[in-house]
Amino acid sequence: MKALLKDTRVQRLLLANITGSIGSGVTIIAVPWLLVHRPDGDQLYGYITLGTTLALFLFMPYYGTWIDRYSRKTMLLIGELFGFTATLVMGLGALFSGHVGTWQLMVTYFCGMLYFTLHYPAKYAFLQQIIDRAHYQSLTGLMEIQGQTASMLAGGLAGLLIDRVPLATILLADASTYLFSFVIQSSIPYVATHLEPDATKPVPSAWQAMSEGWRWLRAHPRLSVFFACTLVPFVLVMVSNYLFPVYVTGTLHASARVFGYGEIVFSIGALLAGLFIPRLASVHGADRTIVFTLTIGVVSLVMLVGWHTEAAYYAALLLFGLGNAGSRVARNALVLHRVPNVVMGRVGMFFNAADRLLRTVLTFGCTLIVAHHGAALGFALLLVVLLLAFAGTLATRGAVREAGASA
Repeated sequence: MKALLKDTRVQRLLLANITGSIGSGVTIIAVPWLLVHRPDGDQLYGYITLGTTLALFLFMPYYGTWIDRYSRKTMLLIGELFGFTATLVMGLGALFSGHVGTWQLMVTYFCGMLYFTLHYPAKYAFLQQIIDRAHYQSLTGLMEIQGQTASMLAGGLAGLLIDRVPLATILLADASTYLFSFVIQSSIPYVATHLEPDATKPVPSAWQAMSEGWRWLRAHPRLSVFFACTLVPFVLVMVSNYLFPVYVTGTLHASARVFGYGEIVFSIGALLAGLFIPRLASVHGADRTIVFTLTIGVVSLVMLVGWHTEAAYYAALLLFGLGNAGSRVARNALVLHRVPNVVMGRVGMFFNAADRLLRTVLTFGCTLIVAHHGAALGFALLLVVLLLAFAGTLATRGAVREAGASA
């Protein structure tokens, strides 16, 4: 990890990412909290989450192809420009109108989630291309540390700002972080080595390019199932982003302070994962490490379902952050090692599509459950899904070592 930190490209990327992540994190925390406190806000939040997920699901086949067809650096910069423009427009609209309508909160949330969709697939394809594969394990840990440090700061800032500062001011400050990230990432040296040098070769359509990614998945069925199952913790965290503000408000009957502090505690758990999971995976193997972190995730969801106190909430979020981030760190390193860079965008697109599809189903289910039974039962649904993914991981974990032996 020390060698990576000496790389000026990594330094600039970390600086850009942590700044942009703080800005986007504050928005993604503040907007749902404000929305669920509007009349029928918890159901509206569920509907916009569902609609966003469906829209992004339809968008992913094209975006995964674009990542492989064009410069990864260009795709990163487009994402930052989108985040800056969308947040600036919403912030200026709120500033000049003097109020924020429910529709503005919903549009802002959609744009924030679209930014994440644009940013992360391009970032990992970009990193895989510019960093030596010997550093992949450390790289994923470092990215997790950076991301969760930003989330921790965003959670703290959101907890302080939500009830004290107008949303227009928050959005304008967040827009400036996207612009800063764009400027910093523009200076990173980059050569698009994955692009086809023969300009006369016909460019495949998005669906033709998808078939190339699908062929790779079919050639590695058990490994593909393993990657799909170990993606589930991240999906559950995304669905939990809908449940957490409703849980704090309706189940714990607590304030924005508890919600903001919960985000910090979650980030501390994920930060610990970024520090220790790469070493644990190097010593004991990524497959065993993922089984361990999935177990931690199961325990955290059991606590959210069974104990409805602030102390239990913080403890569960600490474990939830550790388990989810730990699984993601180990999994991402395996993906970087096992999936060829030339098809990374297209293969990643299939997993992103699976992510969006499962997220759509779970968000819809949780929206119905919350409307009639509360957020705690929504976490019970997530617990069942995680147990199924845990079983699938155990059944296919041998494919990881088989692929390593043949690599």
